[in-house]
Amino acid sequence: MTSSALRWLLALSALVASSISAQPTSAREAPTGAPGTIPFFPIAEDVITSLRGPVRPGTYLSAVGRRAIAMGTEDGRMELWSWPIKWLHDFELSFRVPKYTEPIAGRTIATSIVERPEGVTIEYTYEQFTVKQHIFVPLDKPAVIMLLEVDAIRPLDIIARFTPDIHFMWPAGLGGQYLVWNQPAKAFLFSESKRKVNAFLGSPAITQASDVPAHMLSAAPPQFVLGVGGTGERYTAPRLGEPPGGNINAHVAFIPIVLAGGAMSRDSALALYQSLLAPGAAEREWRERQDHNFTIRNAQLSIRTPDALLDRAVEFAKINLDESMVCNPDMGCGLVAGYGLSGASSDRPGFGWFFGGDAAINSFAMSGVGQSALVRDGVLRFFAKYQRADGKITHEISQSAGHVDWFSYPYAFHHGDTSPFWILAFSEYWRQTNDTALLRELWPNLKRAYQWSLATDKNGDGLMENPSAGAGALELGDLQVGILSDIYMSGVWAASLERVARMAEVMGDRALATQARQVRVKALATIEAKFWMPAQGQYAFALMEDGSVNPNLTAWAATAMAFGVLDEVKGAEMASRLASSNVMTDWGARPLSAASPLFDPLHYNNGAVWPFVTGFTALAQYTYHNANAGKFALDAIARTGFDFSRGRNPEVLSGRLYKPLDTAVPQQFFATSMVLTPLIRGLLGIDVDAPRRRIRIAPHLPADWDSVFVGPVPIGTDMVGFSIIRDSGGLTLSMSEHSRPPWTGMTVLRPLAQPIDVEFSPALPLGAIVPLAEADVTHTPGDLHGTVRARFDASTVELRVPYSGGWRLIPPRRESPRPGARSRLQRIISERMVNGTYTVTIEGLAGTRGSIVVIPPNQSPDLKVVAEQADHARLNTLLRPFSQSRWDVFLTFPDTGANADGYTTTTVSLKQAPR
Repeated sequence: MTSSALRWLLALSALVASSISAQPTSAREAPTGAPGTIPFFPIAEDVITSLRGPVRPGTYLSAVGRRAIAMGTEDGRMELWSWPIKWLHDFELSFRVPKYTEPIAGRTIATSIVERPEGVTIEYTYEQFTVKQHIFVPLDKPAVIMLLEVDAIRPLDIIARFTPDIHFMWPAGLGGQYLVWNQPAKAFLFSESKRKVNAFLGSPAITQASDVPAHMLSAAPPQFVLGVGGTGERYTAPRLGEPPGGNINAHVAFIPIVLAGGAMSRDSALALYQSLLAPGAAEREWRERQDHNFTIRNAQLSIRTPDALLDRAVEFAKINLDESMVCNPDMGCGLVAGYGLSGASSDRPGFGWFFGGDAAINSFAMSGVGQSALVRDGVLRFFAKYQRADGKITHEISQSAGHVDWFSYPYAFHHGDTSPFWILAFSEYWRQTNDTALLRELWPNLKRAYQWSLATDKNGDGLMENPSAGAGALELGDLQVGILSDIYMSGVWAASLERVARMAEVMGDRALATQARQVRVKALATIEAKFWMPAQGQYAFALMEDGSVNPNLTAWAATAMAFGVLDEVKGAEMASRLASSNVMTDWGARPLSAASPLFDPLHYNNGAVWPFVTGFTALAQYTYHNANAGKFALDAIARTGFDFSRGRNPEVLSGRLYKPLDTAVPQQFFATSMVLTPLIRGLLGIDVDAPRRRIRIAPHLPADWDSVFVGPVPIGTDMVGFSIIRDSGGLTLSMSEHSRPPWTGMTVLRPLAQPIDVEFSPALPLGAIVPLAEADVTHTPGDLHGTVRARFDASTVELRVPYSGGWRLIPPRRESPRPGARSRLQRIISERMVNGTYTVTIEGLAGTRGSIVVIPPNQSPDLKVVAEQADHARLNTLLRPFSQSRWDVFLTFPDTGANADGYTTTTVSLKQAPR
């Protein structure tokens, strides 16, 4: 650093320290020291978790903390909240240059955006300047920080304009709101007549601010002006290749803008505002965000696979789910459902409320990746605190519930599925962590939730009933009329009964454990006897109050299937129905089949695609051993996090075109969690039982994956990592103790607290042969599993399942659907092995040609593959350069009998025969 640069930095620090109380000066008279700025620090980009691209006007973005949020659109219009208060909307920048009398609207020159875990950067470019607007939210403070990085070759005024709100989240209200300019602070004061709600928005670089009426909000949007003066003046770091100090105007500085405040005194809000403008404060908050996200990435489960998009989706899913934790000054800390703009006419930010069902569903993924502290406090303790006296778990709680009689509203306990889901969430957390102390603490709440759920069964068939419990799968539409028990809530309830019985035994309540198991036996018998429709080969949607069934094919059965509730053989048949194009689009599962007369692709419940439903469908496919269909659904969810709002998964999409609905929440956490839940529990097949010191790994690796690396996997207080390698003779699991993924270069070995029993049970190809002396073999309709076991009590353990032969299917390359497009991808409906013949059922667009790749059981040149049966198919062979025989099956799909999406089905049956 040159002496001139050093003197400038020292002068800058002194100026920043006194900038809050300084009087405004003209930007044209600003000295080289640049008053009102703060020292520059690098805003780095991580290649995995930074998403860069051109600005797309109207596309959602957000920067999220525990106590505040900045959200808006990529063209630079923002709304700012500190929970539970909405301060303003339509905050945007414009730029005034000597060339024009009117400012240049920032949204017209916003060119690029970078979305990072720490925050977002919008870049504005013009012939006379480039401005980067870095927006982030401190991790645990009710504040928003914006840092402007400016490169200007002419004098420039940056104008910030906004529309004030000063409202509690709906349904609470405030009166007497007003906005005033506070000259000593160089900030607008947001307040109300009782002075209990206060915030400051401003910058030490403000040279001019609009006058506003006293004790009210003006009709015209208020604004303030930031002056950037001097020809060639830059408020940025020297560019690459430019010698440090080579340009006396290369000011290493940011212009800060801060909003800070909440339901607090005026003095407290002012102190917070000033503290965030102090030298080094913004950098400390940014570094804290970086450290926090580094911990999420490296101390929580990651994967390394041949699928780079899926690997990246996992990293963004962990970060997004961490952002669901909100600390509300009135309600405490809990998980909210999602975020979206409230705009000018609403005081509800998407689903930024506490939702019991969403939180429980998300907890399955969060427990699995190691976010157990968030689950413990934000799901289990939080919703126990607001449990109704009779035991029902609340459905939704507004963040303003501390200011109204919220629990007198009908919304609070609208759903019935939240109670069994909360029981499931607790059980899965306990099995992952062995937190028996929390089980003892909340056992009274668990018992009441179980007893309330049990009491909703009025006819004694073992199933919860919608009329007495509340909404299950549906909230609106004709499909819900006359329902007694739907398959969705019935499946969740049956799954929770097994879990509550085991927890009751741990708590010494043997009577409850016995009762729960007896109810489960009855519930499963009712499901199989009354829901199964053999002629259709599927489960009905619901039992009806008049004694009939609603026969519609729906994806809601997948929730029961995800927890293994349904019969193994019937469930496998149902899985093939859910893999069809009537249910599965290229971007996810429709809750209702397109063949139903009630289907509407834009209807929230009757045809629109939900990633949350798709996730349960993916897990159902893996649970019932239809792995290609499971991967198809999992890929669909992963893509939605990158095709629309960058790094965010939308709530619901059209059932015909690949596009979120206008009403969809753009950052929905039960969509994001479904990147992780079917991956961890299905594709990787990880099942942790920490109280028993057991882990089962039963992966369904895609046929073209020869390796996968996973870790760290939490097991109680221990962490393990593992790799699975496929070679010509079998699959090998290698497990080690570590607290960080090895590919970060920061592996940390930690000795196990106690030994762990490991079971390795990978899915093997149909027709494979496993030496009986080497592994136990289990056959399913869609694959077979070889199982080996060992005790893990050293630093590493290795288990191997050898096999030979078997048919491996590689689906065609799946190109991402173009936003706005219809479904066009082939899909694998099922694989079966009958009397030595391997049969694949495939769907494709009518009249089109397609292909699959099959790796036959034996690559010996003395054997050949013959098409024993090939509907609309012809068979060719292809010898790959690495001498592994792969057979290309070329298909032509029938051009008649297409369904509403234009798909028809073909079946190919193959076997090997001597040459």
